[in-house]
Amino acid sequence: MNTASAVPSDQAGPATVRIVLVGCGAIGWEVASRVYAQPTGGRYRLVAAVDPHADRAGAVGDLLGVPAFASLAEVLAAGVAFDAVDQRLPHHLHADAAVEVLAAGRHVLVEKPLATSAADAVRMVAASQDSGAVAAVAENYPHLSAVRAARHAIAAGRAGTVRALRTTRAYTLGGAWLRDGWRTGAGPSSGIMLDQGTHHTSLLRRLGGRISAVAAQHSTAPEDAGDGAVETVLLTVRFASGLVGHCVYSWGAAALADEAEATVFGSKARIDVRVSYEADLGHARLFDPGTPQGTAISAPENYYDSHRLMVDDWVAAITERRRPLVTFADAAADLAVVLAAAASLRHGGGFVDVAEIVGG
Repeated sequence: MNTASAVPSDQAGPATVRIVLVGCGAIGWEVASRVYAQPTGGRYRLVAAVDPHADRAGAVGDLLGVPAFASLAEVLAAGVAFDAVDQRLPHHLHADAAVEVLAAGRHVLVEKPLATSAADAVRMVAASQDSGAVAAVAENYPHLSAVRAARHAIAAGRAGTVRALRTTRAYTLGGAWLRDGWRTGAGPSSGIMLDQGTHHTSLLRRLGGRISAVAAQHSTAPEDAGDGAVETVLLTVRFASGLVGHCVYSWGAAALADEAEATVFGSKARIDVRVSYEADLGHARLFDPGTPQGTAISAPENYYDSHRLMVDDWVAAITERRRPLVTFADAAADLAVVLAAAASLRHGGGFVDVAEIVGG
């Protein structure tokens, strides 16, 4: 690959970032149809779609009127000019692909989780630090207005002293998310903890700060035995501040139109972070003795709005030469908690020091 300038200067204009979408599966299609079909403010545009499945790359290419390729090498061979890569690949492919892009001096946005091992996360962080390019992670929760409002309310003391945190992600995995099978199962690159645990770890750390230790337990009904698509895990986390939190993750529960995915229990008030996937019902709500019905402290939103916010932030970080909201180092810290939870599951459910995972 040839290195590209931080701000491109071709006929598209000096503020237009030319992006290649690598990975046109379930999440790739979501981003293509929700974001790149109507890019924000003309500051970026998709110039190619890449996927080894010709039908998937072709569908994105047809939607956006751009060429489709089987690999990034084919994009280069065709002489397509680009500045950045939006990487929406299966988890185990993130590390090698991102390191290659960064080594060439091109900007990269990587789908969560950052990687599937601590070693890969370490080399990805190192590559991001060595490169002059912007490396960001597509982690939704820090971009949600409900999460930002809850964080601000905690900092402002509206909840009083925070006593505990709780998160819940309980639904039934299906549709395109099960199509290729790699998300489910017990391998190092699959399972609900890797796929969803990094999400909620980001949410937890955004509200409670650094997590120092975690303990995990599986909850399995007899009829679920051996079914990788039905998995339930319970976590207890200890924050560096001394705060404790509890997390429930399940791929075998009934999904709701909106649910409280995070709850802050404070001495003065409780804050619910409600997330909505099918409607604009997501928001943060504060409950105290004076307002038992609660008061909304953020505007209504749809979870999928965050996909545009993530791309917009990444592009702004490129053009403004600043740090993105979620860096590789941030995502590596999320992954370390999940890997510590996996170690806890393997060793009887006791607490595992997150620093031991990072060090390893």
